[in-house]
Amino acid sequence: MASTLAARRPQPTCVLVPGCGTGAELSAAALAMPDALFTAIDPSQGMLDVARHKAKADGSHARIAFHHGLLDETGPDLHDAAMLSLVLHFLPDDGAKRDLLAGIARRLSAGAPLLLVDAVKPDDDDAALRDWLRRRGHSSAEASAVIERMQESWHRVPLERLIGLLEQAGFHIREPFFRAFGYLGILAERA
Repeated sequence: MASTLAARRPQPTCVLVPGCGTGAELSAAALAMPDALFTAIDPSQGMLDVARHKAKADGSHARIAFHHGLLDETGPDLHDAAMLSLVLHFLPDDGAKRDLLAGIARRLSAGAPLLLVDAVKPDDDDAALRDWLRRRGHSSAEASAVIERMQESWHRVPLERLIGLLEQAGFHIREPFFRAFGYLGILAERA
């Protein structure tokens, strides 16, 4: 994700990272783009504290504005890029996904990229992921428990629905940049 964003020309200078979690992608992007500023937002204070600690450890903390709360609780400042990683599957498809994507779009300048990585509902009922987990040493019961938790607790949507949500929020789909075992990375741009 960070490499994809860092390879853009001109390189983004102000990056929005809603749902930054523990800051893995944030830290990678900050190191890959040493001149960029970041706005990192998360509703979990504990996760934000871990992200802040990582930023202090890697020296990027002075370029990151951390906000505890939700995206709509932050200002309307425009950014020239956004990253959203592993957030949407936690939100139900009752308007919450669309609202988050629209909130991101409102905070991006025209043509700005959104790099989105998330779990999508697979066509094969997670058979490939189940097989991959077993080949990595998980027992059948452990693999089934992981899949069951994803199927029962996550709000994954099919790829077509995700594309529709992005378009409703004001994005044009450019291209996928990652896909494996029900996870997808999409590069979209603000219309």
